Amino acid sequence: MIYVMGIVSILLLSLVLGPMIISDFVWPHIARDFLLHNGLTDTGASNLVSAIYLGYRAYDTVGETIVLLAAVTGAVHLIKGFPASVHGSEGLPQKPKRRTNIISMTTGKLAPVVMLFGWYVMFFGHLSPGGGFQGGVVLASGLLFIALGREHHQRESKLDRSGLHIIEVSSLFLILLLVSLPLVFGASILENPFSTTDETIPRVIYMIGFNMAIGLKVGSGLTLLGLLMMDMKHDD
Repeated sequence: MIYVMGIVSILLLSLVLGPMIISDFVWPHIARDFLLHNGLTDTGASNLVSAIYLGYRAYDTVGETIVLLAAVTGAVHLIKGFPASVHGSEGLPQKPKRRTNIISMTTGKLAPVVMLFGWYVMFFGHLSPGGGFQGGVVLASGLLFIALGREHHQRESKLDRSGLHIIEVSSLFLILLLVSLPLVFGASILENPFSTTDETIPRVIYMIGFNMAIGLKVGSGLTLLGLLMMDMKHDD
């Protein structure tokens, strides 16, 4: 069955990419040239990928964030709905500790570097490859490194799940604020309100704010899922 699925996948891939490779048809380049010449001016982002997903197609980006919120919320409720025996309860044998000296040393040294890189990817996504989604995933990896480096059911640490819930909800409100902020300046929803000619406020500030809000949303959500899957603490 696996071989059949592999053959079907290759055939479908050839069907889609074949005409693009074989054909000598000149593909339209109007959109490409428009973005090349106007992306930086319109959005303030030299990284045209960020200019597209947080400028010209910001509606899609906000929709993706809402989809991620729904997915994380559903997964959290499904995991919490598992029987108590799945999470472990009194009378059942305790799970072996996952913390070792190697894990503790490695995660302790890597976590700050990974988290710093996550913030960099979020904050400078308009200049270099990166952005809110990518930076949020990196940030979540650093937080989970910290979780792996401490004892199972050890005393409460800075990775308090209630704090992550607060960050997740706050980032959602920040996204809603950024969505509606243009209305205060007389612009359309999701239109960059700082796209002024005098550049009193750099127009890229709006894009940086979106990247930070999305990154915090993604990072806190994925960290919550990771902690639940690691069974660090079960909310009754």
